[in-house]
Amino acid sequence: MLNNNIFYRILKLDKSIYNELITDSSSVQRAVAIWAVSYLTSVLVIFTLFRDFVNLLKNNLSFIASGLPEDSLLELRNVISALEITFSSETTFTGLLTTLGTGLVSSLIGISFIFVLTKYLFRKDPNFIHIVVIFGFSSVVGLLNIPILFINSFGFKLTIVFFTGIYSLVCLGSGLKQVYYLRNFEIILLVLGSSIASSFLLEGF
Repeated sequence: MLNNNIFYRILKLDKSIYNELITDSSSVQRAVAIWAVSYLTSVLVIFTLFRDFVNLLKNNLSFIASGLPEDSLLELRNVISALEITFSSETTFTGLLTTLGTGLVSSLIGISFIFVLTKYLFRKDPNFIHIVVIFGFSSVVGLLNIPILFINSFGFKLTIVFFTGIYSLVCLGSGLKQVYYLRNFEIILLVLGSSIASSFLLEGF
């Protein structure tokens, strides 16, 4: 299968694409590569949004700070400066590698959550590698965030991020349902639970 055909079928929620992917020996490497590119794209987009937000604060500082005491105004300026430094450093090569490592740990936690619940709660016979393939290919939705890097409208950027975030969960749920024949409420529990678990457990590291 050509990659563009795979992506199209994933995005249109094809009913057999994931079953075909898990039988392909090269799918694991491709799934990991797609996840890494999509994740880094999403990170860059999020940093772009935060920088836009910081610039919005700076440009409207006089309006926001009207009536604030001098101490509060100085503190607000310090916060804005600190945010600028943070988002600037995080987009360096080293910062992106660190973020990628954190994202990998978070994703493995989420995948493990799906595996455990599917096996012990829903009494299926999941394959960890198959879940990695489903997880990786479903993240292709993150590539739809690329136009954000070239768009000026802050509101439009937020809309795209919201849409891709929700749709990536839908694609993940579609893959799990297709391969393991799960019911809708089971899919919702797995998708939302894995997102919460990966975020919650990662804070402990």
